[in-house]
Amino acid sequence: MKQSQLILLIKTYEADTPVIVTWKDAVDHPDEVTINKLTEIKEVLYDTIGFFLKVMDDYVVLAYNKENDNETYKGVGMIPCSLITDIRRLTDGYG
Repeated sequence: MKQSQLILLIKTYEADTPVIVTWKDAVDHPDEVTINKLTEIKEVLYDTIGFFLKVMDDYVVLAYNKENDNETYKGVGMIPCSLITDIRRLTDGYG
């Protein structure tokens, strides 16, 4: 899915929607590498599950925990929209 399509999709989600976000993280290779072996370094994709809160300054803002009062969140993270490869509602399933 193209980045512009993802952004439009994300903006249709209501706050507090449980989601799964698949995103690319920066790659850090701790060993010595030659130019010829750069192709051996693979990208890293993560799945992050949380409550969608909003899109803010080109970041998707998620909360990982929600109190039973349904108003208070703890553990908030921000994933750059440019690194997101997929986002789906948790009810759509994992995988």
